[in-house]
Amino acid sequence: MGFTNTLAAWIAGLRYEQLPAQAVAWTRAAVLDYFAVALAGCRAKDLQILRKYVDAQYAAGNTSLIGEKARLSPEGAALYNGTMAHWEEYDDATFGMAGHPSVVIMPALFAAAENFGGSGRDFVTAYVAGFETCAKLGRLINPRSIVMGYHPTAIIGTLGAAAAVSNLLRFDSAQTENALGIAASFSSGLRPQLGFMVKPLHAGLSTRGGLCAALLTKAGFASAQGIIDGRHGFAHAFSGGQPNDFEALAANIGKPLEIIDPGIAFKIFPSNFHTQAGVVATLQMVKEDGIKAHDVERIRCLTNHMTQHSLWNDNPQSGLEGKLSLHYCIAAALVDGQLEVEQFLDDRVHDPAIRNIIGRVTLEPHPSMVNLDFTKGKDFLGMEVVIVLKNGKSVSRHITSGFSVPGLQGADLHPDLIAKFHRNAKRVMSDGAAQACVGAVRSLEELAAAKELLETVRL
Repeated sequence: MGFTNTLAAWIAGLRYEQLPAQAVAWTRAAVLDYFAVALAGCRAKDLQILRKYVDAQYAAGNTSLIGEKARLSPEGAALYNGTMAHWEEYDDATFGMAGHPSVVIMPALFAAAENFGGSGRDFVTAYVAGFETCAKLGRLINPRSIVMGYHPTAIIGTLGAAAAVSNLLRFDSAQTENALGIAASFSSGLRPQLGFMVKPLHAGLSTRGGLCAALLTKAGFASAQGIIDGRHGFAHAFSGGQPNDFEALAANIGKPLEIIDPGIAFKIFPSNFHTQAGVVATLQMVKEDGIKAHDVERIRCLTNHMTQHSLWNDNPQSGLEGKLSLHYCIAAALVDGQLEVEQFLDDRVHDPAIRNIIGRVTLEPHPSMVNLDFTKGKDFLGMEVVIVLKNGKSVSRHITSGFSVPGLQGADLHPDLIAKFHRNAKRVMSDGAAQACVGAVRSLEELAAAKELLETVRL
């Protein structure tokens, strides 16, 4: 069997009873983080442009919009919820994919669960299937796809969402391969959109495309076979004709599950993952060394060789651009002493104190990080920040860990992840409602209907 056949058979055959307890626990953490970042974005001013669009273009239906009482058709809700959850650049990531799995998998999966049913255990299994698909496809085409100008979340996420919905709907191997084939033709998303409204729209389009692919398959719509490893297929197209080893990756699907190793990472700050370590370093120096913005002469950020493909913007003009600008994130953290959603409102980007610091930040390759493989784990996201003061002294921090929110404490949700959820939920919901949501997530695998979770975030 080829890679596409092998992956489809694995997706179709995956059942809850096969999952390690750790995979179930990490799925609970991913659900809570997904709700946290969606609630953080649901009141964003510019997102309302899309809200008006989906109202005009999609019919009413049975599918929830997070943070609202309104319901839309499955595709309309997936498009909106996916864009919303990626809006603040606050969502999780996994290293194999080099992108954001939950924001593309969960909106499609919740839409399918609300319209076709599925227990909590069914939801967990389907999510793990989608996650594994995203990560293994990322390992097939990265880093070439990134260097070529593609956005992994957008181009890979369609197939991950299709895989998850296919598992939930209990497609057989042939149906699953068909859904992956349709999804692959929805795959699109270019890196120049990073920092613009289209970037979060990538996630919405991707989750909508994956859901559509599964529903078309359910209706009997046919796709070409072998779409991932075919001569002119997905992997060749998105790697410039140089995909990685199909046979080796096929032999390792689910061995181990990517959600366990290297795992899933949750952001501390609502900005690109490559910024996280640098902001942690800066805030440590503010707190522990008493660094003040007005005393700073220059700031050197030494990091990996791929950062230039994500954090190229040294002159952001909007909050969304600021999320993809290391220069801005370092400056805002130094001036404000924090980096929260409020630091990415457009008026903060033009604050004179922040603009002054932006011009003092440089991005440089770290000599010891040149050969790090970003698909192997979090060390790739480390950063050394050196702050040179006007009096000639310098202070530095080299952050190699502790730049993501821990997801679990044993088998339970980690207090820091729960705190992230409450920090974002309080913007739109009561403490009581937020507590109810956490309780529901904790019992995810015991729910008779996964859609019950959404009742806690329909305001």
